[in-house]
Amino acid sequence: MRELSPESQKDSFLKRPLSSWLRLDGWMLVAIVIVAAAVVTRLWDLGSRSYNHDEAIHAWESWKLYTGQGYVHSPIYHGPFLYHVTALIYFLFGHSDYTGRLSPAIFSIATVIIVFFLRRWLGRRGTLVAAALVVISPALLYYGRFIRHDVYSVFFTLLM
Repeated sequence: MRELSPESQKDSFLKRPLSSWLRLDGWMLVAIVIVAAAVVTRLWDLGSRSYNHDEAIHAWESWKLYTGQGYVHSPIYHGPFLYHVTALIYFLFGHSDYTGRLSPAIFSIATVIIVFFLRRWLGRRGTLVAAALVVISPALLYYGRFIRHDVYSVFFTLLM
């Protein structure tokens, strides 16, 4: 095993103080607060509301896939991504009303985070305003906590 010289040990990532790579300025602090607000608003109390008709169908089809009963695509319903990602969440965390809505909530949080990658075009202030608007938007909040294709469409559109 190669031993590190004293000079390279000084340059080692593990030897550096946190302040050397963590640049916490006002902009970053506001961005962290915005992401924290997205996490709280998307994950809080997901399982208390009963499923509506669409959600029940999507949760049921995902549960059938999770339990090994298979998946057959029907053009009446949404594409397979919705069912496969929800079945994966069931596999990882068990099945409940909360976990049925967990994948849309995760993708909704990720949508807020993706807005920060648009900083080059939106500017520093514009990025914070856009991310904050995504967090407080009633429509994006509703569909970010709802088992339907909408949140995935928004996420992948922004990703492109």
